[in-house]
This record gives sequence, structure tokens and C-alpha cells, in this order.
Amino acid sequence: MPTPQLQTQPVSASSCSTSVSVDTQPAGSSLTYQMHQCSFTSNSGSGYTIWYFARSDTNIMSPPAVPQAKTGHLFVHFNASTNNYLYWMLGINNQWESVSKGSEYPLNHDWVLSIRSNGEPSWITRASTTTTQSRKERETREKSVHACSS
Repeated sequence: MPTPQLQTQPVSASSCSTSVSVDTQPAGSSLTYQMHQCSFTSNSGSGYTIWYFARSDTNIMSPPAVPQAKTGHLFVHFNASTNNYLYWMLGINNQWESVSKGSEYPLNHDWVLSIRSNGEPSWITRASTTTTQSRKERETREKSVHACSS
């Protein structure tokens, strides 16, 4: 089995970066993934959302072996033929688990998974999900009031 090749790929983003590109060959196929890292800070602590991203024209059943992955790291796969994202998190049992928006971070139960509009994952606090939801509901109400009064 070939040794993965690491290549540093800096990205110009204030709190996010692409750390490395790793070529792997899981189960006889070739799937390249990139490691991404975004910092976050909240009242309940700070840390990084770390995920590995792969893209192909088909779905995958589960992520490939990612030797550097730790509990709470995410794997994001984008199916280019269907424009569909799949998400997994490395659980405390060291197994990839399918996750979705609102899934709990295993090392801090106050953090839940959020998915940005561009498909990128982010750990956010439960309180911020409530704030965001309330803001969206208020904006929806205000739009409907303005539409009725026009």
C-alpha cells in the first residue's frame, strides 16, 4: 500500500485554513481528501472545527481511514453528480458515525453541529442555535407583515 503524500496548501481565510492534502487509496480505490480547520470561541470555551473533505461523482459508504483523525473530527463527502453532501463524525469508540445538523459534539455536550450554506460544518453552542432560529422566525414574521401591509 503506498504511503500517503502530504502537501501543505495554505488558504487565505482569517479563521479557516486548509492544512494538508492527503492522497489515500482506501479499499483499492483512490480518494483524495483535504484537512480543514476553523477556530471558534464561545462562552463555553474555544476550539477548532476540524474536518476532512473529499469529492467524487458517487456516494461513499463511509470515510476512508484517516490516521490523524481524533474524536469529534468530521468527514465531509461531496457527490458532484448529485450536489449532495454526506457527513460523518469520529465518535468516542473511534468509529465514523453518520451525523447531521444538530448532532452533539462528543467532548462538549453544549456544542452541536451546524452546516453552513456552502456545506462546511461548524461546531456552535446550543444557545446560538436558539438565537439563530429566533432571528429567522422574527425575520419571517416581519416579511409577512410587510407583505400584508403593502
